Amino acid sequence: MTMNLSRQDRKIINNFSKLNLNLEFKKDLRTKDSNNCVIAEYTLDSNEFKPFVIYDTKEFLSVLNLYQYPKLEISDEHITFKERDFKTSYHLAERDICFLPKKTIKEIIKDDIPDTSFELNFEDTKWIEKIKHNFRNYPSIVFRNSEDNFNEIVLKDTKSFKWNEEKKVKEDVSNEFIYTTQFKTNKNYNCKSNTFREYEILISNYKVSIYEYKYVVLESLDIPLKYLFALEPKPKPDSKKESKSNA
Repeated sequence: MTMNLSRQDRKIINNFSKLNLNLEFKKDLRTKDSNNCVIAEYTLDSNEFKPFVIYDTKEFLSVLNLYQYPKLEISDEHITFKERDFKTSYHLAERDICFLPKKTIKEIIKDDIPDTSFELNFEDTKWIEKIKHNFRNYPSIVFRNSEDNFNEIVLKDTKSFKWNEEKKVKEDVSNEFIYTTQFKTNKNYNCKSNTFREYEILISNYKVSIYEYKYVVLESLDIPLKYLFALEPKPKPDSKKESKSNA
């Protein structure tokens, strides 16, 4: 049996290893972060092969990258790479000790319909990832509609406030990087993700679907790749304010 992983396959497997070192190696890859806030899925270019579980995906890739087109022999405990006069025997992990996703993105979404959807092109994604990388201290990303009802993605600094003497209110004066898409929405929304900032997404053209206060799904329009990021739940009303308004 030969496992021919393309350059794209290896790049995405490396991306998945930043979410979780544990990975069940099979045709349809799926992984999640330790907080159950991010799920990523990808279908390999490679031919079908017997599934196996790896404990440290980064280490496994380092071994795999020693070979170009290895022949594989998979047993219950080892995977053996063979190419010309070289051979490596690599120990497989037990499924029970690994942190693996149980549900697919489709199973999580079920019959939910997105509140709004838009597209990000290659350059859009590249810009967003560059901002995320260069300003890692900015704690959250906000998905919202603009005043003109365009979908926006906003990278926000830690909240800073300034007292407005004229209005007698505190105003949010946090720094913001704002990307306004070309796609309009009839939905008035404002939801936040603290995990989207933490993990790198592959540069691609994406369809973005917002399920308000639940999750945001990015589905590549070029390759069979998907990410799901959890959104912050709907804020609960302030009980003190509520009691005053009801008084």
